[in-house]
Amino acid sequence: MPTLLGITGNVASGKSAVRQFLENEGALTIDADLLAQSTYLPGMPAYQPILEAFGSDLCYSDGQINRSRLGKIVFKDPGALRELEAIVHPLVIEGIEAVLARASVELVVVEAIKLFEAGLHARCDAVWTVTARDELRQERLMNTRGLTEADALLRIRSQSPQEEKTSRSDYIISTDGSFQDTYAQTTIGLKKLQAAPAGEIVSRGGELFLPLRPEAFTSARALLNRFFPQTWEDEDIYRSLSHRSVLAGFKEGELDALCSWKLEFFLGLVQSVIPYTPASEELKSALSVLAICAGEHLCKALYIPHEMIAPLSAKQLGFLPGESAVADVHPLSAANFLRKNGLVPGEVFVRSNLLS
Repeated sequence: MPTLLGITGNVASGKSAVRQFLENEGALTIDADLLAQSTYLPGMPAYQPILEAFGSDLCYSDGQINRSRLGKIVFKDPGALRELEAIVHPLVIEGIEAVLARASVELVVVEAIKLFEAGLHARCDAVWTVTARDELRQERLMNTRGLTEADALLRIRSQSPQEEKTSRSDYIISTDGSFQDTYAQTTIGLKKLQAAPAGEIVSRGGELFLPLRPEAFTSARALLNRFFPQTWEDEDIYRSLSHRSVLAGFKEGELDALCSWKLEFFLGLVQSVIPYTPASEELKSALSVLAICAGEHLCKALYIPHEMIAPLSAKQLGFLPGESAVADVHPLSAANFLRKNGLVPGEVFVRSNLLS
C-alpha cells in the first residue's frame, strides 16, 4: 500500500503548487476539489441530490451545474455548505479509496481544503498544511480566479483560521516567498517522508528521461531560450513546475530534450516536446515515455494538439481523433479539460491505452 500524504490549507494558500511539485517527482496526486466537481456532472452520483437540495435553476443550458452560482449560495450560508458537503464528501472519500487500491507508485498525494472536516486526515500517513498571508491570498483570488474584492474576502472569511490546520499537521509550508522557496520546502518535506523519487525511464531511442530538477536548470534554460521568446530564469522554471510536470531527456549525460505535460483528474495533455519536429522518430520515442508516465499516474486519456505531431506519427503511436469516446471518461469531463487549456476535441489526438 502506498504512503498517503494529505495536503490542506485555506483557499489560495498555494496547495496546488505544492501538489504539482510532488507530482513532478513521481507522486500520484489527487485534487479532491476536481474529484468533487466530477460528481456534479449530469448522470454522476451528486448531480441529482444537488439539484434537489439547491434547485434545478442552477444548471447551464447544457445541463451542467453552475458551480459559481452554487458557490455563492453555500459560502453565504453555513447550513447550505454543510448540506453540500454531506452529499459530496462521502463520494470523494470513495473515489480516493478507489485510486489507492489501483496505485502502483510509492506516494499518493491528496489535496483537500476540507481534509480535516471530511475526516480524510485519519486516512493519511502524514498531513501537510500550506499557508499564506491573508492579503496575498486575497490578491491571488482576485488576479488568478477573477473574483471581486468582496467575493474574495467572503471566501477567506468563510473558512476557519489557518492555525486550526497547522496545529494538527506534521509539516507546514509557507508560500509567502518565491516559487523557488516553496519548491525547497517541498523537497525537504519529501525527504522527511522517505518516499522514493521517480525513477528514470529509457526511451526506445536510448534517451534517459527524468523529472526536471534544479541541477539541470542551467541546461534547461539554454534549451528553453532557443524555443521561446522570453528569457528564462530559474524562478520562471520553478513557476512552470508549479503548474505542470516536465521530463528532461538526456543523451550521454547531456540534457537534450524537455517534455511538458499537464495532468488533471486523470486526463493528460502534452504541452510541448522540444526540440523535436512533428514527424521525427525522437518525438515518437519521447511520447512513448510520456504515455508510460501517464499510465503510472492512472491517466485515462492523453491528448496532444494536432500541430505537435504528424497524423501518421499519431496513428503509429495509437492516438485517435480527439472526438473519439474514451472508456470511463465522461464526455463533459474531457470537453471541460480541453476547454480550460484553450482546445476543443477537434484540435487534438487522444490515446487511452497508456501502459502498452
